[in-house]
Amino acid sequence: MAVAGDPPFGGRLPAGVRNRHGQARPAACVIVQLAVDSLAAASLYALVALAVSLAFSGSGTVHLAIGQVAMAGGLTASALVTAGVPIVFAALGGLAVAAVLSGVAERGLIAPALGRPVLGAVLLVAMAVVLREVLQGIFTRPAYAFPSAAGTMHVLGGVIHTADLVTIAVVAVTALLAAALLRSSTIGAALRVTAAAPAAAERIGVDTARVRVAAFAAGGTLAAIAVLLGVGRFPLTAGGGVVLALRGIAAAAAGGMRSPGRVVAAAAVIAAAEVVGGFYLGGGGEFLSDAVAVLLIAAAWRR
Repeated sequence: MAVAGDPPFGGRLPAGVRNRHGQARPAACVIVQLAVDSLAAASLYALVALAVSLAFSGSGTVHLAIGQVAMAGGLTASALVTAGVPIVFAALGGLAVAAVLSGVAERGLIAPALGRPVLGAVLLVAMAVVLREVLQGIFTRPAYAFPSAAGTMHVLGGVIHTADLVTIAVVAVTALLAAALLRSSTIGAALRVTAAAPAAAERIGVDTARVRVAAFAAGGTLAAIAVLLGVGRFPLTAGGGVVLALRGIAAAAAGGMRSPGRVVAAAAVIAAAEVVGGFYLGGGGEFLSDAVAVLLIAAAWRR
């Protein structure tokens, strides 16, 4: 999988791909590679954004600790693999840790501050800082690894990483299953009515406290899935959740927190800035994508 900020072909177009002025221009192989790379990155950011949106729907508070919660799950999975646990069980263990941490955050921080979203957001930031310090004390190496799909294939001359295709497929299936669950299940109905009118939900017998916990736990799980799928893009480190959280929260904010289509579109814009900017600017793609994320948050705040 291409690492974020590392452009395809090492920042150079294939020989002979030049315009009439002698400048490099994208060929079909480059366009295919950039498109798949952008789509894979967008899938990860969209998954984190949907996790933020899910938690927001249940509580009205932006899950600002989502990055560190997800990273805790990823580091746990890495430690379990290193200890010899099979990959599937290690991944499930990591997802469980992220879900529990996120659920505990809702019960311990958000529930007491219910109706005061700013206080809830501040408490989540404090939790993220404390969690990062704890993780840095436990996971002392600069970075950790988790297995990902290996191999490449050639499409129209472009090199496509198998891990990117796996990422796109897993995120698509996860999103479809989540959408079906929210649309056609009693859990989804409870979440929708809780998001729209918590008091009315209580009157008709919905346990809104349980709904909020479930929404936060599910959000933590989705974000941890993004971390495990994106191990080739994001460093699996104790402090590595900040960038992932920034881009996911930006996409969620740009989508108004409750519009999946707009959330995915915003994630695509952030990913395209990262991948295409990285191709032309090298490491500048990281800065460009973060700048776009900040601008999206600022634009959403002004609405």
